[in-house]
Amino acid sequence: MKTRYSKYRKVIFLLMFISLLFILKTNTLMNKTKQKLNPINEIERVQTMCGELCKTSRVGHPGLFFQKPPKNIDSCSEAVHIISAVTQGKRDSDLIEFVVLNVLDGSVRSNFDCCIYGDAKLSFHRVKAVVKETYPQKRRVVSLKARQYQCFVHNISSPMKHIQLVGKKEFCNSSHIRQPVLYAPVKENKFAICAKIAYNYLNPLHLIEWFEYQKMMGVDTVLIALQQVNEDAYAVFKYYEREGIAILISFPCKLPGNIDRNFEPHKWNYHQSTHDEQVAVYSCKEILKGFGFVAVVDLDEYIVHKNFSSYTEMFKSELLPAFPDAAAFTLRVSFFITDWGVSGVEPLLTSKYIRGSKPIFNRFKTIYMPNRTATVDTHVVWPIKGYRRIMLRSHNVILYHYRKCKNSGNTTDVCMTFAKHGDTKMMNIMFELYDKVVAVKRRCGISA
Repeated sequence: MKTRYSKYRKVIFLLMFISLLFILKTNTLMNKTKQKLNPINEIERVQTMCGELCKTSRVGHPGLFFQKPPKNIDSCSEAVHIISAVTQGKRDSDLIEFVVLNVLDGSVRSNFDCCIYGDAKLSFHRVKAVVKETYPQKRRVVSLKARQYQCFVHNISSPMKHIQLVGKKEFCNSSHIRQPVLYAPVKENKFAICAKIAYNYLNPLHLIEWFEYQKMMGVDTVLIALQQVNEDAYAVFKYYEREGIAILISFPCKLPGNIDRNFEPHKWNYHQSTHDEQVAVYSCKEILKGFGFVAVVDLDEYIVHKNFSSYTEMFKSELLPAFPDAAAFTLRVSFFITDWGVSGVEPLLTSKYIRGSKPIFNRFKTIYMPNRTATVDTHVVWPIKGYRRIMLRSHNVILYHYRKCKNSGNTTDVCMTFAKHGDTKMMNIMFELYDKVVAVKRRCGISA
């Protein structure tokens, strides 16, 4: 009897041993399969085959990690377009606490992370991107909103070189498009101009005249976002960049989204183009945050003081003593409409047209102090608590705006109804300004 049970026991042990071997073999095969489908290996393979996942123009082959994301998951691909990335303005870069991304945002949930890269491409820091500000939509929903994201970086010790915005389920990858990080200068007593966007054909001599006038008025820095411009105008911009007065940042030549638009009057889309322009103003707001005074004016606009005082002197000796709680000063505008015909002497723009309108609050512009300002757009400033915006109704400083009348054949346009009067103030500096323009024209090799 014992012998029979002993035989059964041996058979049972043998079956158990065979089962154990089978289980071990199965697990080994499953582990090998898992290694082959490792997500990191797979995504690297797909990236190599298909190019950049984010903002790529190449056609990819569908795979495990190259699928169109579900509608409830935000992806940076074709949704968010970064125009600039700017650090907090600090003299000591070790004290910088955040980077601001100025974007056109077509995402649904605005749920992103920032990937921040240093000198080494493989070294990155990932943090949550927080919405800092969204430009209001006026009466109609736009597909791409002007928006600011803020990424806190106080735990990063190494210099920041590039940054990406990625969805929560996307990977940081240095081979994707990365935005250079701009370090905001700190010049607490200096005056800067935000000229927004330069585009299309620009008269190079008028540009030189404008820049030389700003230098005469003590302007330290002019920030301009460049689209595609004519060759002579580009030469002028690069000249002043080399001089150190101009900061040039790029702006998309073809604006993103499905609307065919640009900044020309006939291609201006009221709702979307306002956001396109605002993202350039957001860039100015962040890059020029460390300046004492900033004016948002265009390349055909001149801030003119009765005695041609420098801008900083005008603030310190006249405006701030009269309005110590001011965050910003909104200027009246005199329009010098070129359709009215030549009324002065050539070749300078400011001496050629000396017939202008009476100063009015129409398409007005503002000079503001960044340390007293919450936010800003092309025409309006919102002060922080305790300060206010002053409308200068009877002061010696006026904004001179030289432009054509839109659709000038239509006599109902508001600019065609302006009362005209002679204003020869700019003739007082004509010869000095002319000599400066001629000298720069020669240096730039411009024949026009």
